[in-house]
Order: sequence, then C-alpha cells, then structure tokens
Amino acid sequence: MKALIIQYKNIGDVLVSSVIANNLKKIYPHSKIDFLCYKRYMGVLQKNPNIDRIIALDSNRVRSLFFLYKYIKLIKSEKYDILINLSQNLSSFLFTIFSKSQKKYGFSQNLFNKIYDKTFTKVTVPVTQTCNLLENRLVVIEEFLKDNPVPIDPQAKIYLTEQEIKEAKEKMINSGIRFTRPIIMLGVLGSNVKNTWTLGNMAKFIDFIWVNYRADLLFNYLPSQYKQINELLSLLNANTKVFVQPVGKTVREYASFMQNCTLFMGNDSRAVLIAKALQKPTFTIYPPYVHRKDVACYENTSLHQSVHLQDFLPNLFDDFYQSELKKDSSKFYLMLSNDFVILKVKPFIKEHLSIFKKVK
Repeated sequence: MKALIIQYKNIGDVLVSSVIANNLKKIYPHSKIDFLCYKRYMGVLQKNPNIDRIIALDSNRVRSLFFLYKYIKLIKSEKYDILINLSQNLSSFLFTIFSKSQKKYGFSQNLFNKIYDKTFTKVTVPVTQTCNLLENRLVVIEEFLKDNPVPIDPQAKIYLTEQEIKEAKEKMINSGIRFTRPIIMLGVLGSNVKNTWTLGNMAKFIDFIWVNYRADLLFNYLPSQYKQINELLSLLNANTKVFVQPVGKTVREYASFMQNCTLFMGNDSRAVLIAKALQKPTFTIYPPYVHRKDVACYENTSLHQSVHLQDFLPNLFDDFYQSELKKDSSKFYLMLSNDFVILKVKPFIKEHLSIFKKVK
C-alpha cells in the first residue's frame, strides 16, 4: 500500500499531521508513506521511520504553473493507493485531482468535496484530546482502523540522531551552559508582536526564575528578533544571568538544543510543539485572542501546562470578539500580569524541578 499525506504548513500543523503517518504505518506495517510539505518545515519530519519520503515544495515557487506541473506529474506517476489532503488550498486540490490515487480523502470544503471519495468534517470542540488541531487528525486515522484496529498513538514525535544531540550539547557547553543544574529554554518572544507577552512582564518573570531557582536560562528566538532581545536584556535585573547563545538556526538544531534542556517555558510559538514532540515539560503563555481548544495540544497531563488571560477573566470570549482581542492584543496582554503567571507557573516548576535544590 502506498499513501501520500499533503500538509503544506504551518510547522505545527505539519508536525501534528505526522501522527497520521505514524499510525498508518502501524495499521499497514508494509506500507510506503510519503509526506508532502513546504521545504522549510521538513525538519520536523526528517529521520521519522514512519515516513519513507518527504516531498519538499519551495513555497516561493508554488504559484508557478510550470513548477506545479512538475509535481503533478510526480504524484500522478506514483499511483498512490491512498491520498490524504489536509491543506485545502488550490495547489493541493490540483495534486489531488490529477493524481491516480485509488482513494482520496480530505477535510470537507463544499466547492471541492466531489474530488474526494470521503470527506471529514472538522470538529470545533475536541472530544478525546485537548485541541482541535490534533483531534481532527485522529478523526482521519479512525477511517483506516477498520482494516486493522490497532491502538491509536496520538503523540507527535521528532526523531533526532545521537550526533545531532551531541553536537548541540557541545555548543551549549562552549557557551558556558552547565549540565550540573537544570536548563530552562525560555520562549521569550512569540512568532510576532501579537503573540508576545509584554517585554516588561517577561523581564520580571525571568528575574523571578533566576532568583528563586538554580537553573541556567537559555533564550529561544529567531535571528531576526535580535533587536527585541536587546530590549528585553535591558529590562532584566543586573544580577540576572541568561544565555542568548547558542541559537537554533534550523528547526532540527533548535530541537537538538531543546532535547538537551530540562523544560520549556514561554510564549506560544513553534518552539512549544517541538518541545512537546520531544516530550519535554512545557509551560505556555497563550495570547489573549487564541482559543486554547484550537492549539493547546497534549495539555491533558501535568507534563504540559499553560496560562491564559481567560483563566482569570472567564468571560473574556463572551465580552469580546476574537478579532477585537487580536487587534488590541498588547492591551489585553497588559491585563495578564506577572503575578497571575507566577501563580500558575509555581506548581509546574515545583513538579518538574523538584529534584533540584532551590537557591531560596
């Protein structure tokens, strides 16, 4: 059996969609499974033993008809038994239409439903999981369990080599990070301003962690965010020590650094799901406009915890439209005080750093 899974973006969607590949391989042990995604996200799929080939698209060329034709020919020539299109955009519909797949599956979208043999209606409230992103992937997997009713494994995984982990550790040691104490990866910035807790509160939060816990603190950020990092550094207490290097320049390099850390705390970003896929403890600060039910994957155990303004203002989404919350994100972030976040993070730290001696 040959299968193709199409999920272009975003990195979190690609990573969570790999759960379908993992479970299809359990259902059909001798199958060949290909995965089509944007090239910049393929790092979360590499070395996955359940994916036989990654078909990587250049996102800058995907609107070129010549470029699309090349991949249409490739997909058509493979004659897949199963094609699962999760992307719902024009190029993925073209790949689906012109493929010679025996069975075609995808999420329901009125205009294109006829191209599929079966469609899946996206859930709006998770039932078995804590987020719709994962729940909708499990709905797809259930379709194939009738052929071999194996237990579903919902855990997304990133597969790193021992060499990648070793090289990352060496870079961390060379930067002065000590492995005799816990190492906390701090997601100090979100993917954009609307996803970033106020720098003033983040600085107070970092000062609190430094004063109260014996840990080395490593910043996670994008190289393009260095200006904001400098601003954050200027707000820290003079005695607070943090590490701004090394920085993961690729998805796999970041994942290798994260593998060498004890836990992750900080803003919601791609870094959170990668840490979860490595099964590292995570504490996430969600933007006020984001619904937890849409993105809070794997938060049904104490391993992964989070804080949201709605924890303290339960009627937040009743009183404001989501668009209002997003437009004035910085205003609502100010309402998420440092005291609120520390109140929520203390039990998390107590559980996951309990084996280490505190400074105070």
